[in-house]
Amino acid sequence: MTTVTNHSRYLSSHLDTDRSTYPVLGRRRLGNTGLVVGEIGVGTSALEASGFASVPDEELRHTLGLALDMQAGFFDVSADAGDGRILRQLGFAMQGRRHQAQVCLRVAGDADALKAGTERALRQLASAHVDVLLWDRPGYQNLKAQDHGWQALAGLKRDGKAVCVGASLRLPEELRTAVEQTPCEVLQFPLNVFDQANAAVLDSAAAKGVGLVAVQPLCGGWLSGRFGAGHLFMDARRRWSRGDRARRAALQPEFEALVAQSGTTAAQAALQFVLSYPQVACAVAGVSAWQQVVGNVDAASERLAPSAVTALRDLWERRIRDRPLEP
Repeated sequence: MTTVTNHSRYLSSHLDTDRSTYPVLGRRRLGNTGLVVGEIGVGTSALEASGFASVPDEELRHTLGLALDMQAGFFDVSADAGDGRILRQLGFAMQGRRHQAQVCLRVAGDADALKAGTERALRQLASAHVDVLLWDRPGYQNLKAQDHGWQALAGLKRDGKAVCVGASLRLPEELRTAVEQTPCEVLQFPLNVFDQANAAVLDSAAAKGVGLVAVQPLCGGWLSGRFGAGHLFMDARRRWSRGDRARRAALQPEFEALVAQSGTTAAQAALQFVLSYPQVACAVAGVSAWQQVVGNVDAASERLAPSAVTALRDLWERRIRDRPLEP
């Protein structure tokens, strides 16, 4: 499948109030929240970069607006992102189009920080509410219904400042505990070809009506095939050790060989793998340029062959499960 480079066929979609006349992107129900979301979401962490890596405001607004045009309007943003520039620019992009966007806001900290962070983010967004409000990486000890953090989230929802609430977590045991012991309606978690541990929790979470949002579907961009063992990262990916990068580099050719017959790019195959799980409502892929939005949406127009999905699950079982890569 060839990546679309002329996105003019998408531009009329923003005129369609219920986004059904121009079905650019498939949609899935987000558990029992009542929300229906695009299969591809937009991660904004790379767009938050400052300094020499900063994306100009005009380009940033274009990227966010294009995502709305292409119906990839599920935006994952952090309340603690820098000086709030990404939130302000997203608010600008949503002007007159708020109904097309679903804002997934992550807020970290205790109950007071959850309230203050949400209020501040709403002002920066110039929006009365967010669609999904997530407690960002609460401690394991906080995963109980009586915790003050969950009470704060419930209060924010009751006040109309969030449509639904949940948590952004990393480990399967955290997800299981959240499903069993908290009132979370949405869970966000990593899931990709090189990190399939959380797949074991999908059935039980979906059975309880929890909406499931997968992040890092490209494994920090590695699965796109753009990096090698000697690549020097200048961002949070600096945490990957030399040995870990060497393992990733050794695994990448096998991954690409397994999807070589799919007719997609490696990045698109990686997204299609995550979407092969029907329990997942949305795969949120980080972007740093508008071209990546186009490629990600195109990925969702096709499905990875069942044989390729099986082979990729087997790759993880054989090469990674018992010796996980660094997160």
